Amino acid sequence: MILSFHPCFDTDIQIILGDRPLDSDDLESIKKAEAIILPQASTQDLYQLCATSDAPLFPNYEARIKYPGKIGQSLLFGDFGLPHPETFSWATVGEFKKTHHKPEALPHDLPFLIKEDMSHEGEGVLLIENRTALKEALDNLALRERSGLKGFVTQTYIPCGGNVLRAVVIGKRVITYWKRPIKPGQEITTISRGAIVDHDWQPDLQEKGKVQALLLSDKTGINLAAIDFVFPIANKDPEPLFLEINYYFGRRGLGGSENYYRLLYEAVQDWLREIGLDLESVSLI
Repeated sequence: MILSFHPCFDTDIQIILGDRPLDSDDLESIKKAEAIILPQASTQDLYQLCATSDAPLFPNYEARIKYPGKIGQSLLFGDFGLPHPETFSWATVGEFKKTHHKPEALPHDLPFLIKEDMSHEGEGVLLIENRTALKEALDNLALRERSGLKGFVTQTYIPCGGNVLRAVVIGKRVITYWKRPIKPGQEITTISRGAIVDHDWQPDLQEKGKVQALLLSDKTGINLAAIDFVFPIANKDPEPLFLEINYYFGRRGLGGSENYYRLLYEAVQDWLREIGLDLESVSLI
């Protein structure tokens, strides 16, 4: 029996939880399931509960749970030997100030990046170009801490002209495209802020990013995520550096939601075929 908690995939049993908690019938279905399909926005509680069964799960969110946020991802890149800009993790603003209390003491050369721990899709990312910007960023982070949102990373800035390569892993497939700045001098580029989506620029670098994304997937089991890479673009033959992993990501670069769900459906079918279950028992609705 295949169990789906995903609202777009109908299976032997489909459960749409919404805001309600799991009941005894849901728990019995989890116990009996041979495979479980979860929504992209699955909560940690739902994932971990399903993981207590013997059923394989799609997507695989083990890495997301073991290495949460920007702080967790910096550990993941280090643990698996994946190339990334030098990154330091800070539990609090106070810890940062205690370590770098002298004016000349900074964790990286200017400019560098500060990233809020639990932000994603380019939000909460600040380019620190001078000490005034650093003070403002730390003051804002201190305000976040008072609301319970602690933790951030500092990261070496890699000159890339604002060009970030996105590699979207959907099952065994990797789709790449560039997020490019809409104006000269724009250093932080996000789709939500109007970045240009470019599928054609620098195909050789796209291929390098694809190779690294597949390596990450092989090492960690990640099979649904958008991985951002940066290249030191001025180098003669630049290599990709892992920036971050987004488990929730926009779909404009994938051709919109309809195409995204088609790709996801194909990935679920491939996964069912791999684990020896009936593909026909799942339909896209």
